[in-house]
Amino acid sequence: MAQSASGSTVPQVTSSQILKEAFESKEQRWSRPQQTIQDLEDLRSFQITKRREYEQQINKNRLNYGQWLRYAKWEVEFNRDFTRARSIYERALEVDVEHIPFWTQYIRMELHHRNVNHARNLLERGVTVLPRVHKLWFMYVQTEEILGHYQAVRDIFERWLSWHPTPEAWDAYINFERRYDEYDNARSIFVRYVSEHDTVETWSKWIHMESGILDNVPHIRKIYELAANTLLEKLKTGTVKEDIMSIFIQWASWEASVREQERASAIYSVLLDESKFQFPQHQRETLLRGFADFERQYGNHDTIEKSIRLKRRAEYEQEIKTDPHNYDSWWALIDILKEENKTGDIKETYEKFMNTSPTTDDGKTVYWRRFVLLGIRYALWTEFDVEDVEEARSVWNRLLQAIPHKQFTFSKVWIGVAEFELRNSPEDGLLRARKVLGRSIGLTSSRAKPKLFRFYIELERKLGEWDRARKLFEKWIETESSNGVQNIWSVVKQYVAFEEANREHERCRSLFEFMLDLTTRENDVKLKGTVWNSYIEFEKDLFNYSLARDLYERYTKTSDVASSWISFALFESSIPTEEQLRIFEESEEEEVEFNITDQHKQNTSAIFKRALEHFAAKGLSEERLVVLRAWQGYENEHGDEQSVKQVQELLPEFVRKRRVVNGVEEEYIEYEFPGDKESAPAEPSINKFLQNAKLWAAKNG
Repeated sequence: MAQSASGSTVPQVTSSQILKEAFESKEQRWSRPQQTIQDLEDLRSFQITKRREYEQQINKNRLNYGQWLRYAKWEVEFNRDFTRARSIYERALEVDVEHIPFWTQYIRMELHHRNVNHARNLLERGVTVLPRVHKLWFMYVQTEEILGHYQAVRDIFERWLSWHPTPEAWDAYINFERRYDEYDNARSIFVRYVSEHDTVETWSKWIHMESGILDNVPHIRKIYELAANTLLEKLKTGTVKEDIMSIFIQWASWEASVREQERASAIYSVLLDESKFQFPQHQRETLLRGFADFERQYGNHDTIEKSIRLKRRAEYEQEIKTDPHNYDSWWALIDILKEENKTGDIKETYEKFMNTSPTTDDGKTVYWRRFVLLGIRYALWTEFDVEDVEEARSVWNRLLQAIPHKQFTFSKVWIGVAEFELRNSPEDGLLRARKVLGRSIGLTSSRAKPKLFRFYIELERKLGEWDRARKLFEKWIETESSNGVQNIWSVVKQYVAFEEANREHERCRSLFEFMLDLTTRENDVKLKGTVWNSYIEFEKDLFNYSLARDLYERYTKTSDVASSWISFALFESSIPTEEQLRIFEESEEEEVEFNITDQHKQNTSAIFKRALEHFAAKGLSEERLVVLRAWQGYENEHGDEQSVKQVQELLPEFVRKRRVVNGVEEEYIEYEFPGDKESAPAEPSINKFLQNAKLWAAKNG
């Protein structure tokens, strides 16, 4: 509350009160003031005022269609002046004759007030001026039907149909005839209907109507046949744009429902025959789904399997269409075709596949491997199933051409071609196979393919062509020379096995000597030891123990590896003595028991002693300890207490010492062997050092 100058209190108006009053006033509806008409003069005055208002509004905007309709409605409902109302509607039509509400409201006004002739005249004008407007035609036929003028209704429909309207007009005409059970008239209309609108929906409507009539099976079948022939003919000409499969599935289901399963099955069989019909992929999938559902319901085991197979085939074909490099789908599709025994389809599918070689040349990807396997399958199928040798040769050659041999190759393809030539060329098959294999080795000389060499060598071995096989081994070693000593050794091992099988032992020794020389030049100590061991085992298998001993002598002279000496020592206990060999030769038994004699023990101990001396001379304490541990184990198993004790006395003591490495002091363990202490020179004492220092100082002082 605020106080004025006179001292009275003035109420304070807040902003919330102002907003509240404004909101309340906004919600109040505006109402026209009520006018009371007392006499005829007041009525005339009101009518003149009202008409003046409508005319002013219309003159302002003649396109205000709602104002025209309200004006005419006011004249009818308030004044009952039909003449003025008709005049308003006619003026409105002059403004826009295509505005349908003008016509409909005008016609409804006449009909509502039972001015039938006026309404009929308006409808006749309307359909004449606007023959494409369905609403006027619908009102026309509805009016005549209500009046019971059925022939007039038919005449109006016929006039309407002459304008080639949309299916709604045909549906209305047929429904009119059906309401009065005039099925013959409805059929005659359907004959024209399917000619005008030849669609699945139109045929389905006709069939639905006929299905409601009892004992009408032959007629329905004829309609289905007529629909099938018409739609399939349009499909061949390419004029049909819709999916027509639903009508065929509906036909088959209907045949099954009237216990004509054979007819239904025949429908699917004919449509699924690709030699007769080539449907788009999506329509074929729809047909296959319908066939699968039909077989599940009415078929036996064989027909169900067939439907499933056809459905899977469609799925694989779609996957291939989406991704031509999906070789798993190619493989599965060909399996299905083989189950169906369709040679023509199989060949066509294979030919399509051959045009889908992978586009990447960056290595043996999964795609390339699967492509090659499927190509080999194509060649073998052509050779054995089709029995067309020349075509199979063409497939092999095309497969070879598809592979980028400069980047990579596939041994199985070259071997497959060689085997093919051996099988199918009795006169010059061997020559052809050698050319193929020689070509393969020439193309892969920088990337040796072991499978190719092994196959080629085995072929020559079976033929007894030893020199050819040796040349191949030499070529193989040459190609592997750029890939490292380890790869060369893998080839040499196979070469040795080949020569050993031929009893060419000197050649085997030459190969071992070659590898020893190569590993020495390459300074590959580990591989060199492997070669030595293989060389020694080779001589042992031939019972050349003296040669094996000589090899051990050479090996241990050039090796500071403890295992070589240990192996040498144990070798002496693993071979028979001369006496044992003599007994074995004189014995008639196939097996003679081998025993370790004192001679074996002496020879083994001698090698162990030499090994200790060797490593002691070179100051290799770790190797000495390893040899001693091995000797100790040998004596524990084969020696006596004295020999065991003798070896134990040679074991070193472990002494912990400290040293500085790179400025860091660390602890290490040093081995002190008993023999080394006795032979080592005595360390000079500190007293002797001081005495010499005093003598030097006295002389120079």
